[in-house]
Amino acid sequence: MTRRRIAEAARLRFRRDGYGATTMASIAFEAGVAVQTVYAVYASKLGIFRELRDAVANQPAADALVGRALADPDPAQKLAFFAASIRARWVAGHDIVAIGAQAVAMDPSIRPEVEEALARRRNGIGRFATSLQPALAAGIDPTRAAAIIEALTAPGLYEVLVEVNGWSPDEYEAWLSEILTGQLLARTSR
Repeated sequence: MTRRRIAEAARLRFRRDGYGATTMASIAFEAGVAVQTVYAVYASKLGIFRELRDAVANQPAADALVGRALADPDPAQKLAFFAASIRARWVAGHDIVAIGAQAVAMDPSIRPEVEEALARRRNGIGRFATSLQPALAAGIDPTRAAAIIEALTAPGLYEVLVEVNGWSPDEYEAWLSEILTGQLLARTSR
């Protein structure tokens, strides 16, 4: 309970004040615990960020949706499952990606681990794009499909549509499924 309260307090502060401006003392204040408790539980801001990042990366429900997307034979349904997985991931943590960029700016030594997380995302998108190959529209190969998917599923786009413009996560998911289908699939596969 205390661990989760500290992590959520840090996330709030990182979003509101920025990673660099957030202190362990401000996290402790936000969480309603002593600063020594924050240090005892996490040791550093970076420790808190890593746990937040790992929680976004390791989401069994989103991963299960990706599994369904990879296994489904219907290309349009594959994209619908994939859009649902992206929605689940960004509802839980689109802000963590931006916090990660701030953390790298403050501590360049963590760049390799942030880049590793981004590489895992790209590799997963590449595998998924390859699974669409027989149904891809003319002129779109798996590499191009992966680039389109990566761009359209960026966490910043989710933030603009949902947080800034007031779309619901349901509306985002429906739009994403529709736009991916329209951009990637041959008309006969829709």
